[in-house]
Amino acid sequence: MIDAGTPLDSTAFEHSAEAAFRLDVNGRLLQLTAGFASLLQQPAAHLAGQLLMEFMVSSEADAMRQHLRRAAAGEVVAHEAQLLVQGQPFPVTLTLLPLPAAEGQAAGVYGLVRKELASSTNSLLLEREKHLSVIFDNIADVTFVLRREEDGQFRFMFVNKAFEQTTGVPAARVVGSLVSEIIPEPSLSMVLEHYNTALRTMKSVVWQEVSDYPNGRKTAEVSITPVLESDGTCCQLVGIVHDLTAQKEVEADLQTSNERFQYALRATTDALYDWNVAANTLFWGEGFNTLFGYELKQNPTPFSTWADAVEEAEHQRVVAGLVQTAFNTANTFWQQEYKFLRADGSWAVVFDRGYILRDEHGYPVRMIGAMQDITARKEAEEKQQLLADRLGKQNADLQQFAYIVSHNLRAPLANALGYSNLLLRVDKASPVFDESLNHLRTSIQLLDGVLADVNGILAIRDQQGSYRPEPVAIAAVCQQALTGLEKQLRQCGGQLHCSIAEQLHVQGSRAYFHSIFHNLISNAIKYRSDARPLQITIEASATADERVTIDVWDNGSGFDQEKEGEDVFQLYRRFHPDKPGRGIGLFLVKSHVESMNGRISVQSKVGVGTHFTLEF
Repeated sequence: MIDAGTPLDSTAFEHSAEAAFRLDVNGRLLQLTAGFASLLQQPAAHLAGQLLMEFMVSSEADAMRQHLRRAAAGEVVAHEAQLLVQGQPFPVTLTLLPLPAAEGQAAGVYGLVRKELASSTNSLLLEREKHLSVIFDNIADVTFVLRREEDGQFRFMFVNKAFEQTTGVPAARVVGSLVSEIIPEPSLSMVLEHYNTALRTMKSVVWQEVSDYPNGRKTAEVSITPVLESDGTCCQLVGIVHDLTAQKEVEADLQTSNERFQYALRATTDALYDWNVAANTLFWGEGFNTLFGYELKQNPTPFSTWADAVEEAEHQRVVAGLVQTAFNTANTFWQQEYKFLRADGSWAVVFDRGYILRDEHGYPVRMIGAMQDITARKEAEEKQQLLADRLGKQNADLQQFAYIVSHNLRAPLANALGYSNLLLRVDKASPVFDESLNHLRTSIQLLDGVLADVNGILAIRDQQGSYRPEPVAIAAVCQQALTGLEKQLRQCGGQLHCSIAEQLHVQGSRAYFHSIFHNLISNAIKYRSDARPLQITIEASATADERVTIDVWDNGSGFDQEKEGEDVFQLYRRFHPDKPGRGIGLFLVKSHVESMNGRISVQSKVGVGTHFTLEF
């Protein structure tokens, strides 16, 4: 559409010998031809910006202003006037033409000047059409002039070059033809109705239509303006067609693109977003509500809506990291994994990735991204990793167990075989026979003990994966374990102090906790120091995040931890050979603790005592 503030004509217009000009709505000269400057006998540079009324006889100034308003409102006005040339009146015929702008509104006026007065209406019309063709051939919009015939039909009198370029219909075929010969039904009835409306109301009529031409289907905005003669009659219409085809195609493509985007938003399970960097706002897709439960009162939202929901401990890595990437690097991709607060207060683990759009200077303009809720996947991965670690640990333990058991089985079995062979060769009445028989019995007893250990340990292994966790009252279980050992504790003169809160519960197995306390207390009694009365202390504490720590101290004989190495919980590991035992107690304690997803550590010093720490 024509902009009144921008010259439409080429340089050829300004150098034209035709006397023509362009005015704003106040009558100020915006552009003029060399012919008009020559008519007034003044330099074109001096005339530009002046009011046209200053170069007219003063008595015609008011009439000129009225004609100007009519033309600016959309009429084509032709009238006689007198211009001042070297201070002398010079009679001319002025024709004022509206300059179309957006939505059919006038935005300035074109003027044509003829030196000779018209002798008849027909000659005036012919001269006017000549001038119209000069101007309208330089207009990008399709322009045409219609004449109303006596029988009520309309005939094309003029079409500009843009008409043929847009429609593909030769101008020679159109000019002189009736509208009914060029425009087929059903479009014909519609345009004739608009033409008659313009004649009846003497006002411009604007509408949109879709027409098929040799150059293809065109969508256009059409305006029809009546051409008024000096006596107020109208026998011509000026039509302007603004081609909207490209604009409509863009709008259709945009609508299609928006529809695809909306379908994509509904199809994806991700929370899509568009970060407008300049406005610092985020536009969210439907997935934001679906994944995280937020009912947005406004969309887009401030950047802080997202940033405040990122876990505080990860702000520096995630929020500050995004800002750093956007403003201080040339990267176009960003991705992070972090915790995001849901509307219900729970935390989601999300994988967030975005593409940064930058301007020609590399400055960030927008970022299109997607947040994917991977909470379930992360939990599954963690469980899988935990299971893999546990299986690896159990496999290592079983290998160690198999090696130690085979070693412990080999010695008594070899002894038993040796003595049995010896018994076959010696006299039954000899002392050697009785001694060998006793050794055979001892070897078999040792072998039976090892097999009992194997059976017990395998039974525990089988139970570890089958028990159902329950809340276990730790204080009560500890007291039950102590009840079975209370006689031994009293006989050795020892004391046990337990300061576990009665309301403290831990998810696990009641039987496992009973075995843990029984083994740790019985070991403390068995390996007590003869230099002082035995003191056993058991404490437990819980943190806000439900982590429980159980500490068991004794002031017994202790052991050389540095000498014994890192893993003191191995099967058949014994620190006091002078005391009876098979070395499976601590192995069982560790197995029970780890089966309940806990961990155990120990600190010991010879002559001071031992401290076990259990964490769940």
